Amino acid sequence: MRRLRWIAPIALIAAAMAAQADVYRTVDAEGHVEYSDRWVPGAELVRTDHPGRESSSTTSSDAQKRSTADNERISAQLSREAAAREVKKDKDAARSEQCKQAKSRYQRAIESRRLYREGANGERQYLTDEEADQERLQARIEVQDACGTAPAND
Repeated sequence: MRRLRWIAPIALIAAAMAAQADVYRTVDAEGHVEYSDRWVPGAELVRTDHPGRESSSTTSSDAQKRSTADNERISAQLSREAAAREVKKDKDAARSEQCKQAKSRYQRAIESRRLYREGANGERQYLTDEEADQERLQARIEVQDACGTAPAND
C-alpha cells in the first residue's frame, strides 16, 4: 500500500513534465496541417510552456522570420509542384486527343478504296495506288508517334 501512495504523485509529476513541451505546426505536401513536439524544417512554433525559459524578443523575432521564410519557400514549392501536375495533366489530355485523331485518320485511309487530295480550286485529285499506300504508311507512322504504339488490326 505504501508503494501505491508514491506511484500516483510520481505519475502526476511525470505527466506535468511531459505537458511542458513545445508544439510545432507544419503543413505537408498535400496541405494537411500536422502538430508535433519535434521541430522540422518549415515548422512554426505554436506554443511553449517552459516556465523560467529565457526568451528574448530578438530570438523569437528571428525564429519567426526564419519560420515565415521557410513557410513561404515551402508554399512556393507546393505551388510549383501543383502547377507541374496540371501541366502534365494537360499534356496527357492533348496527347490523347492527338492519338485519337491520328487513329481516326489511319482508319479512314485503310477503309477507303480510293484516296484523294483537294486541288487548288477544290477539285479532287485521286492518288495512284503507290501514292495511296504511302499515305496509309504515313498515317500509320503518325499513329505510332502520337500513341506510342502501332494501331491494332481489327
